[in-house]
Amino acid sequence: MRWQHLNALNEKTEALKKIAMHDGLTRLPNRRFLEIQMEQAMVRAKRHERLLAVCMLDLDGFKPVNDTYGHEAGDEVLVALGKRLPEALRKSDFVARLGGDEFVLLVEDLEDLEDLASVMEKVEDTITAPIPLSHGTNVQIGASMGVVLYPFVDTDTGDKLLRLADQALYESKKNKADRERSWVLFGEEIHKQRTPAQQLLDTGGLEVWYQPILNNRTHRVVGVEALARLRDTDGTLWMPEKFLPQLQDVDLFDLSKKVLTQALADLPTVDAQDCRLWVSVNIDPVSVSEDCITCLREMIAQGSVDPSRISLEILEGSNFLEQQAALEHLLEMKTLGVHLALDDIGSAYSSLLRLKDLPIGEIKLDQGFIRTLEDRPQDLHFVGAIQDLAAGLGVDLVVEGVETEDILDAVTVMGASLLQGYAIAKPMPLAELQTFLGRTLPHQQHPNSLLGLYAKQLVHHNALEKAIRQDPKLVDYVTLVDATICPVHAEIQHLGVDDGGVLDKLHQEYHRAIANMDTLLIASPATNDWTDVEHAQDTLEQAIIEIYCKHKTEDGHSVCETENPTDSIATDPL
Repeated sequence: MRWQHLNALNEKTEALKKIAMHDGLTRLPNRRFLEIQMEQAMVRAKRHERLLAVCMLDLDGFKPVNDTYGHEAGDEVLVALGKRLPEALRKSDFVARLGGDEFVLLVEDLEDLEDLASVMEKVEDTITAPIPLSHGTNVQIGASMGVVLYPFVDTDTGDKLLRLADQALYESKKNKADRERSWVLFGEEIHKQRTPAQQLLDTGGLEVWYQPILNNRTHRVVGVEALARLRDTDGTLWMPEKFLPQLQDVDLFDLSKKVLTQALADLPTVDAQDCRLWVSVNIDPVSVSEDCITCLREMIAQGSVDPSRISLEILEGSNFLEQQAALEHLLEMKTLGVHLALDDIGSAYSSLLRLKDLPIGEIKLDQGFIRTLEDRPQDLHFVGAIQDLAAGLGVDLVVEGVETEDILDAVTVMGASLLQGYAIAKPMPLAELQTFLGRTLPHQQHPNSLLGLYAKQLVHHNALEKAIRQDPKLVDYVTLVDATICPVHAEIQHLGVDDGGVLDKLHQEYHRAIANMDTLLIASPATNDWTDVEHAQDTLEQAIIEIYCKHKTEDGHSVCETENPTDSIATDPL
């Protein structure tokens, strides 16, 4: 019986390993399996003195299938290719699905380019053959492929091979209209086609600028974000929105490395001003790899900066965080002593669900939710929710995109402690940063704007509701009836914005509704009827927004939106 139990346990373990190593839809090996196989294939290529081709494959015409026939049809296409591609290759070759419509082929034991061309032609024919869908329609798609040959390139890591293959794939897709074949081989031809941004990055055109991050409780600058700029030969400064589209994955890795190197070299200069700051650098998710970890380890070993002062910001908006390999890489980076942050929180919901499983010490709220607060004050509800999330997880929250005095006022009232944006300081070169750090930042009373008043009422309401829900007996409902002793009333009077006493009246009605909860709770201690309170709160909030929008219109600004937001923006990613 014991042996049967052990055998069953071993079978389950093997089954779980297989699941962890394979894509759930196509049953092909996944990225994790690919990394293991790649390492072994590279060893075999060297030992047998044969060529290994790493092919990055991206489907052409796949999106129209999804759009026309639905995602189930798209899945059928992927499943069909998951069966066809291995059949088109030899038994010694390997096919993996990275996700979406991206696949990787490992073609081993090649003697020359003629061998490679023969294999690639067969792969192309396999992909372009019509695919029958379950509802009777046949669809036809194509592919763009980028290939790199090992050991023709100078690298010993699979991650680097994938990045080079991806660079070749980019060239294939870019020249899709006039290409003779669907695949491009990484090599000299690609290097000759460097974009202006790539050339500037290669020839010392990078400048690192710094944007201060303010601790709003101590009113001191505690960190800086290192941001990339490119200086053209004519003196023009290129911003990220101009040069990032010209860079490929391999360039992004190089860019992040150069930015961090420069930032670590600049920190001692800042330290000399008795300002011990931490520095954050953006890392594109595709750059988080063994290469990245090795590079980071070497930089820490060679430098004099405590690794705890390095914060690496990973962009949230991708499926990167859903991959087991990504978690392993992040854990390995964490052991080096660096601080890990998740950037642009809010732009992709999926990673919010995984935050508790990630070795993240900081989250940065998507700038899109902050920059537009003057037009969409209701987004402060979302800001509050993210604050609660950060507090619950025990991680720091940096609110970036604080571009105006009104927004600064509102997020300060909301209790946000770490702030970044133009209302505090714009990105600046090192020399200007030194001057800025020598100044005393002005203190202000909050709230000092209608947007801040809106935030004040929101915070006050949330505190009252929380107290009542936790223990109704601790609340003095008799006192609550009198709105004039509420701090929100004092702020309404201080700001002098209550045209015709509308806010005072609605504020009083709100307090009556809150005080009436006493009667409801006596009648039914388990009551959950907050209808009157929520109506009074919504009415008061809307009145504040309407007066705020009226004042903005009179000042020549755009009119506020009263609906919930749908889109967000994010700029300056590096």
